[in-house]
Amino acid sequence: MDLYQQYHAYGGRGPTCVRTGLSLAVLATILIILRLYVRLRINNLGTTALLWAIAAWGLTVITQIFGVLAALHGLGNHMTVLLETGEAHNFLKFTWLTVFFFCVAIATGKAAVAVFLIEITGLAYPKIRRTLILLAAANFLISVPIAIYSQFHCSPVSAIWDPLRQNQCNARAYVLLSYVIGSVAAASDVALALLPTYLLWSLQIDRRIKQLLCVLLGLGIVASIAAIVRTWASGFLEGADASYHLGILFTWGEVEEWLVIIAMSVPPTWPLFKPLFQRFASMVSRSGSHLSGGKNYENKGDDASTENVLHIRQERAFELTSEHRLSRDRKRASYLEIEEHE
Repeated sequence: MDLYQQYHAYGGRGPTCVRTGLSLAVLATILIILRLYVRLRINNLGTTALLWAIAAWGLTVITQIFGVLAALHGLGNHMTVLLETGEAHNFLKFTWLTVFFFCVAIATGKAAVAVFLIEITGLAYPKIRRTLILLAAANFLISVPIAIYSQFHCSPVSAIWDPLRQNQCNARAYVLLSYVIGSVAAASDVALALLPTYLLWSLQIDRRIKQLLCVLLGLGIVASIAAIVRTWASGFLEGADASYHLGILFTWGEVEEWLVIIAMSVPPTWPLFKPLFQRFASMVSRSGSHLSGGKNYENKGDDASTENVLHIRQERAFELTSEHRLSRDRKRASYLEIEEHE
């Protein structure tokens, strides 16, 4: 049955919110499964970070379920439609349940990224380790109380789900708190995205692999942008047509929470994708070598051939040197399985 026929308040920005959230949820779920496979079948590293990631994924799934229910009952649609269809009560109920689990899930996601980076660094960078612990603790200390307050900001508490008693809720105070939690989340995303670049750049590994991993871990920058937009959209809670404009807040909230899980789940699955990347890089390198060698033979004859052989030998010597450097970094890179298995 068509959702529009079954749920008469479904519409406006709600469908976009649902499609965005579910699409990212599928991708994140696949990566979590692959990450679990790597942990069970390939290496025994990163157990604590994996458990935190699974916890963040589970809370985000719960958030997504309530978010879909909120959209089906009018989130993203105009308040006049909700009142005409009698869905205002259900809209408020599922919306505030989504808000509660979102606050907890987003803090858990940030903590999971911090634990992941702590396991990579080990004891090598004590200042960075303390910074990561501080970031995780700050997110929990701010997000959890706000999550609880979101369910008790009306007097009486039962007014939170009553569309006729919304004037008994302190929406202004919650909006201000939303600005606080959004600012902390955005700053945390930037820090958690930039730190991996600093950590990985010191490793003696292939430059292309290093760049790829930095880009993947740097997806947190996009999450920080989503957090900024979500924080800005929090002001719509005080508006007359809040249900319609909240579609923006929820859509960018979904982008933020799912991207955090995706960004921290791609690097641990690297052992599965590394052979494909190396095979592609090897094909490109051989193709370039053949083209370069052909031009040298045409233009310079036997002397060019000799120079080409010497050049290949020099490249091989450099590769052997690089392999020696890689062996020294095996312990620090083993978590991401950057090196080939023997």
